Amino acid sequence: MTRCSLTILLLATFLLGCTNPDSRPPRVRTSYLGMDSANSDEPVTIEQWTFMGVEGQCLVTPRWEIYTTLQNERLRTFLPSFYEAALVEYTTSLGELPSPPTPLTSYLFGDRRQWKNKTRMMLPHLASSFESLGRGGFTADGVAVLYDIDDGQWDHDTLALASHEGWHQYAQTTFEHQLPAWLDEGIATLFEGFRLRRGELEFDVASNRERRYRLREATRSDTLIPLQTLLASDPHDVLAESKSTLLTYYAQVWALARFLKDGEDGRYRPALENVLLLTAEGDLYRQLLRHVSREEADGDRATLVGRRMIEIFFNEDFDAFDASYQAWTREISRSRWGW
Repeated sequence: MTRCSLTILLLATFLLGCTNPDSRPPRVRTSYLGMDSANSDEPVTIEQWTFMGVEGQCLVTPRWEIYTTLQNERLRTFLPSFYEAALVEYTTSLGELPSPPTPLTSYLFGDRRQWKNKTRMMLPHLASSFESLGRGGFTADGVAVLYDIDDGQWDHDTLALASHEGWHQYAQTTFEHQLPAWLDEGIATLFEGFRLRRGELEFDVASNRERRYRLREATRSDTLIPLQTLLASDPHDVLAESKSTLLTYYAQVWALARFLKDGEDGRYRPALENVLLLTAEGDLYRQLLRHVSREEADGDRATLVGRRMIEIFFNEDFDAFDASYQAWTREISRSRWGW
């Protein structure tokens, strides 16, 4: 069964998967990770690679294989260190989580045409729907397929997309169980935020102007999705309603993940870390089922992994949790942008 993620960034940015990498010729050159290669001890091996006649490279680091046809040399050079730093963030920023069992595979194409061709090769039954969505990419079964959505300009959006999908790659290949959609997507949006200052990379959940802007707009227009509905929703189902609603969905799960991480002076942070560790170990749903009746266990799964999960792991008073989350949402939508 294919494990697939769907995401939207900016006006229409999607993220979902791939297959096994194409065969590669022998390794030809070795450099080092980091914006300044002399400052890193971890090697990245550069191999020649082609896609449908287009010359590219495979960048092999200790924990990633990045296939790319990018012409943007600055971005291409920075990718290995960015991906390695992101993986450290995935495994340490929300508690100590296990490392992936094997290196993770990403395809990052230089233009949308190449990405469309790869999409048709990998997911022919979904390709037409993805192609109409605008800028984006996808991850399935732990493999991401992306392209340069910045079109050779400032690289922030492409890197934010890669970091978001990198979380899905990590979770799909490493966790024994699959997280509920609202939590999986919410955590992925946390890793979209980062800063580059004087050559130093710093991940910062608040540095996410797209999600903040959308949250502010939905708050002002009174179009926020009720929390119980949000918890029971899946991005694929939300997309069927509209792209606008999907953008609001991602802004709200970003706010919810931030709330679980930092809200109420960190009240829910230990529970969040516990839920992630239980999921990684394959014990989350057994623990969840211990606290529900047989009727609930056999009933609506969306409610079980939504409202009931909040009540069991985070706050048994759902209404109080909801009220505090709504106040948090209003607060961060009014705060200054992190950039």
